[in-house]
Amino acid sequence: MGRKSKWELEQDKIMATRKKGIKGLTDTQFLAIKKSHDALYLVTENIKDMEDLYLSDIRDMSEAMWKLKHEFNLGEK
Repeated sequence: MGRKSKWELEQDKIMATRKKGIKGLTDTQFLAIKKSHDALYLVTENIKDMEDLYLSDIRDMSEAMWKLKHEFNLGEK
């Protein structure tokens, strides 16, 4: 395999920083973040199904949910 690109190196650094940050949380803190993410995900999906709120509200909630997921590596096991 060849050398990593600048973008790949930057992504590796970002992921390492996120992993370090998540390891610094207590179990209770992590659980709170995980539950918040799960709730945001569920509510966002339900709101999309209802189509009864402003699209900007759905967008804001969706952005919050994905930010939590990415910043705290919530998709990893």
